[in-house]
Amino acid sequence: MYVIKAVSIIARCNTTYMTQATYSTGTSPTGLSVVDVNGDNKPDIIVTNNGNSNVGVLLNKGNGTFTTQTTYATGANPQTVVVIDVNSDSKPDIIVISYGNRSVGVLLNRGNGTFTPQITYSAGVNPQDLAVVDINSDNKPDIIVTNNGNNSVSILLNTGNGTFTAQTTYLAGTNSQGVSVVDINSDSKPDIIVANYGSNNVGVLLNAGNGTFTAQTICSTGNKPVNLAVVDVNNDAKPDIIVANSNSNTVSVLLAF
Repeated sequence: MYVIKAVSIIARCNTTYMTQATYSTGTSPTGLSVVDVNGDNKPDIIVTNNGNSNVGVLLNKGNGTFTTQTTYATGANPQTVVVIDVNSDSKPDIIVISYGNRSVGVLLNRGNGTFTPQITYSAGVNPQDLAVVDINSDNKPDIIVTNNGNNSVSILLNTGNGTFTAQTTYLAGTNSQGVSVVDINSDSKPDIIVANYGSNNVGVLLNAGNGTFTAQTICSTGNKPVNLAVVDVNNDAKPDIIVANSNSNTVSVLLAF
């Protein structure tokens, strides 16, 4: 957990060093997203304050400086944050997972850089990572959460008006952590790839096409995988899996075939 209570903006001042401008946040800022939330074509800062159970929004003034944060309540110990339009009004909303009370919070954008109080949805035990992707081809982004404490992935489908269904859960490996949602089998349906920290593997859950998924298949990694990325690294038009292994001090590259 981080203890620094600031966001730093680093600008080049000559060829030998950088200077930072710092902006106060809450306690233990953890998750971060940089997205234009008030429609002025200037990216703003959104940060989760893990120790204060809130999310801070710092609006861009347009000259590389930012306002002091405005905070919005979340659940206990917010972690990952994603900022994306979930109710089709062309205004990016805030989606945040809260580790301490097993929830997902959705804060809808009012259109002027302010947000409604969160609507909360149950997740699994100790939600760890988050993706917001349309998984059932209805052009509405859905919520995918890894749950470290009960070895699962939660799926919350978007109903279309900024609300979501109750979670459907799928078994993952032990202590599931990082997640990526990408089509890996060329069927135009995004699949779920999850780093299973306690199992020393990644799990792949293939999209069945209607917002449901197959049981995971696993691929071995190094010791204690934490995070992953899915991208074509060898120019064969097939997405490969890259995994950071915290205890073996390695990165695993799993090439698609």
